[in-house]
Amino acid sequence: MDKLNAINLFCKVIETQSFTQAAQQEQISLAMASKLVAQLEEHLNVRLLQRTTRRISPTEAGLLFYQRCQPILNELKDAEACVTNITSTLQGKLTMSLPMDFGSRFIAPHLSKFTETYPHLQLNLEFNDRRVDVVSEGYDLVLRIGKLEDSSIVAKKIGQSKHLVVASPDYLTKFGTPQTALELQEHQCLLYETQYFWQFNENGRQIKFKPQSQVYSNNGYALVQMAKSGQGIINIPKFLIKDELSAGELVPILHHLDQEALDISLLYPNRRYLSPKVKVAIEFFSQLMQEQKEFI
Repeated sequence: MDKLNAINLFCKVIETQSFTQAAQQEQISLAMASKLVAQLEEHLNVRLLQRTTRRISPTEAGLLFYQRCQPILNELKDAEACVTNITSTLQGKLTMSLPMDFGSRFIAPHLSKFTETYPHLQLNLEFNDRRVDVVSEGYDLVLRIGKLEDSSIVAKKIGQSKHLVVASPDYLTKFGTPQTALELQEHQCLLYETQYFWQFNENGRQIKFKPQSQVYSNNGYALVQMAKSGQGIINIPKFLIKDELSAGELVPILHHLDQEALDISLLYPNRRYLSPKVKVAIEFFSQLMQEQKEFI
């Protein structure tokens, strides 16, 4: 016996005073409606309904059972409606993790369009570069740049990040412009703290080396500021320096060098039962990458 359906059917019979109408409302046969109530009575070991040729009425036990069950059924309906409303409308909270530099300098300026389009959706954004656990830490969506480990997490590639080797005009005037990848070893370089090696494809030849550096940082913006002031050469994602390139504060060098582009991906727990808020966020960030790809 499906106890919940049986109780629901029993309450419908009380309210309509008719097995026929209760069965029609629940879209089941009259025989099945009668069977469910009989099974419920057998389960409770008590008669719930008095049946005559003219009417159906609850017994004392049936009335008491109805009075206790009906509020519970109403609560269940309200709970179902609440959950359905959250999953079918664009409201609630969207929790997302983004890389510090890319998120703050490239994503954040465009978020007003998202919040204006979805005014009832609350964004909870965390900017950091640590490797997060999408499921256990409760993120709806995670944006990451670089190679991803194999996992059960769904990853959707939405773009690529290009790197450029750049320096300030003052630095190049003072120390000269390197013409080959290996000449970079003779210059002062500014590095990410995890950027132990630089790797290039120069005229079909793979070149990998550890640059000379006095400065390591986990903040790309700080490296950009130091490069602008002439402290060294940086190998940096293009999105971090688009304004500096436009202003001529940093200039690209070694144009003939090729570097492997890094994938920009959205990570989320499961492809099934994807909520509308996650779907629209995926669409928004995918479209943003396409519109801004020349700056990435």
